[in-house]
Amino acid sequence: MDITGLKQKIDASGRKIATLGNEYIRSKDETTGRKILVKIFAEISQQTLLLGEQNSQLNRNLQGVKR
Repeated sequence: MDITGLKQKIDASGRKIATLGNEYIRSKDETTGRKILVKIFAEISQQTLLLGEQNSQLNRNLQGVKR
């Protein structure tokens, strides 16, 4: 995947985390709050993977430029 596609996915993930954060703030009971936190942590994990892919792609692009 190219840098632009990864950036779009990362941005969408950030918006999703913000939305889940707002849901967490509004949650009325502990059980609901914990379920939302699990979703937040899963999304953060996914975002971390996307950032790693983006970093790898940037490194590959830089290696191509140096040659």
